[in-house]
Amino acid sequence: MGIDIGTSGIKVGALNREGQLAWLQYEPYSLLFPGPGWVEIDLELIWELVQKLAAKVCRQVRDHGGEIEAISLSCFCNASVFMDETGRPLCNGIMYMDQRSIAEADWIRNHVPEEQRFAITKNRIEPGMFSATSLLWVKNQRPELYRNTHKWGHLSSFILYKLTGEFVLDWTQASYTSLYDVAQYRWSQELADLYGIDERKLPEVVGSSEIVGRLLASSDLPLGPVPVVAGGADTACSTLALGLKPGELFESVGTSNVLTICNDHPQSFDARFMNRCHILKHRWLSHGAMSTPGSTIRWFKETFLTAAEQRNHAALDELVQGSRPGANGLFFLPYMFGERTPIWDIHARGTFIGLDLTSTKADMLQAIFEGCAYGLRQIYEIMEQNYALPYSEFKSIGGGAKNQHWAQIKSTVLGKSIQVQEVSESAACGAALLAGNAAGFVDSLQEGIPGFGKTLYHVEPDQQLSDFYEQRYQLFNELYPSLRNFFAKASILRNKQ
Repeated sequence: MGIDIGTSGIKVGALNREGQLAWLQYEPYSLLFPGPGWVEIDLELIWELVQKLAAKVCRQVRDHGGEIEAISLSCFCNASVFMDETGRPLCNGIMYMDQRSIAEADWIRNHVPEEQRFAITKNRIEPGMFSATSLLWVKNQRPELYRNTHKWGHLSSFILYKLTGEFVLDWTQASYTSLYDVAQYRWSQELADLYGIDERKLPEVVGSSEIVGRLLASSDLPLGPVPVVAGGADTACSTLALGLKPGELFESVGTSNVLTICNDHPQSFDARFMNRCHILKHRWLSHGAMSTPGSTIRWFKETFLTAAEQRNHAALDELVQGSRPGANGLFFLPYMFGERTPIWDIHARGTFIGLDLTSTKADMLQAIFEGCAYGLRQIYEIMEQNYALPYSEFKSIGGGAKNQHWAQIKSTVLGKSIQVQEVSESAACGAALLAGNAAGFVDSLQEGIPGFGKTLYHVEPDQQLSDFYEQRYQLFNELYPSLRNFFAKASILRNKQ
């Protein structure tokens, strides 16, 4: 069984011995926004949904004459959790997009040299995204909560405790704490001391393929004490399922839009990327991550389409046909809740530029697709320069990858062929693959799932539009630098409301 917890919903499925994911169950949930810049998650609700969906899958497997032999977890990265000795959460989880720890991130930047931090963590420091800042915020602003915390970790730590009674964090998740030595696979005592963090509050770090423990009867799942495997971060699990080799890359399109490259030499990491341990030891992943492309399209649909239109799965495809390449002069900056790669600016916001009295909803949608494609090209150019990519094409997975109109724009803007993959549940499959390995059904994790990731269709660059989009991409590159100071000042006013 693979349990995949995303930022907007949870999926649970079972992988059979032929490598097919069956009986997939899904349920959405909503994030919490308790204050300006604050983003939280209801941990008990997540656990309730995990149990509900997993129990359904267990029953379906049994109804078809099978048994669940092992469980593993895929989880977005990250939500900070603060637990007492019994694993009870002491507050809501603090999401990676939460911005309350700006002061703590600034303090780290000012007191721990970037070269020293990067040599250990292989990452920059950003509020929320690298979760030590959220831990420090609680230490500084909620000292009683910090004192009462027995163990701190990520959402995956909480779920694994509920399943096994063990406090752990796998190394793909630990990579995003800014407390972990990514090359040496251990907590950094040096950084914990510099940050003033009590190391006793940190969970044990384990390998993603390790068995954490046996399923507890208290989980309310209709299963015996089957092994529970640590699992990993969602994109890392997708990488495993695809069998990505060092030097190869792929695109994932969900809430975020991410380009991921696998390598076996961590000294080459770029600070503009998010860098982490792969599930397989002595391999690492670099992610060029745009935060909100998928959620921006969902926002557009929920905001501008009628209820009847929203029920029509083809509504966006039909609407965008009313525009044309270039969106009739409209540009869009796709920074709907700050942005990660390449600008790393939590103050940046989504911006339509060039609206006039002839602009339509169709133009706005076309501009969103194009703006997200321009942002992806900025990421690809960094990879091409720093990793010497030899590829003229790459694979694309996820629900958003199935939008052929958007894929065509990205292919033309990047000048690359895109192989859209038939599979869309790669993270759940990667988690289930880890469980299958623990159960003895999978001999090796090196090759991923045999036959997994079949190409649904190829998208080739439209050569007639290459120069057209090249000119607009160069102009797009001028937008954010022109608005950087505005975003910073607007953020100050927004936080005073």
